[in-house]
Amino acid sequence: MKMKKIALPLLSIVLLGAGLTSCKDKKVETKVVVTDSIAWNFQSSHHVFYSLSEGKEITLADSATAKWDIGFNLATIILNSHASGPGQAGVIVKTGNYESATSAPTDGYSYDTTALQLAINSNPFSPNAWYVYDPVTHAFSPKAGQYFIVKTADGKYAKLEMISVIPVIDPGALYPKTLIYKFRYTYQSNGSVNFN
Repeated sequence: MKMKKIALPLLSIVLLGAGLTSCKDKKVETKVVVTDSIAWNFQSSHHVFYSLSEGKEITLADSATAKWDIGFNLATIILNSHASGPGQAGVIVKTGNYESATSAPTDGYSYDTTALQLAINSNPFSPNAWYVYDPVTHAFSPKAGQYFIVKTADGKYAKLEMISVIPVIDPGALYPKTLIYKFRYTYQSNGSVNFN
C-alpha cells in the first residue's frame, strides 16, 4: 500500500517535468511575412500611410503620429521620420536578392531629412530612383533586384520589396483613377535584426 502512495506523486512529478520541458522547447514565432497591396487615389494630394507592424493602411487622421512606417504618393515614398513624421523610421536601399537578406544592420540608415531630400529617391531622372520610368507611357515600375531594409517608426526591423505599381484606368480616361502598390515584407516584431 505504501508503494502505491509514493508511485502516484512520483509519476505526477515526472509528467509535469516532461510537460514543462516540451513548453520550454517551443519557439515563439515573432517574424511576420506579408504580401500586401494598397491603393492611392490619383486625385489625392495626400500619401497613403501603411504600418508594417499592423499590416494595414493607417488613416490620414493618424498621419502625424508614429502609427505608420511608410507612405506612398504617386512615385514618392516617404518614411515616418524627421521631415515626414515623428517616428524614427529609416531605410537602407539594397541591390541583390531579397531572399538572401537574413539580417538588418543596426546603423547606416537614411532618413527623410527634408521634404525635398527623402531617404528613398523618387526623382525619375536619377539613376538611384527606386523605380524605372517610361517617358512614353508615363508608367513606372519597381527596379528589379532592389529592396529596402527598413527601421520602423518604433525602432523594429523589416525588409521590404516593391513588386509592382499597377494603374487602374477607366476606359477613355487620360489618367488612372488609382495606383495599386503591391509589396512584400518580413517584419521582426521582437526588435531582432534577424529575418530567418
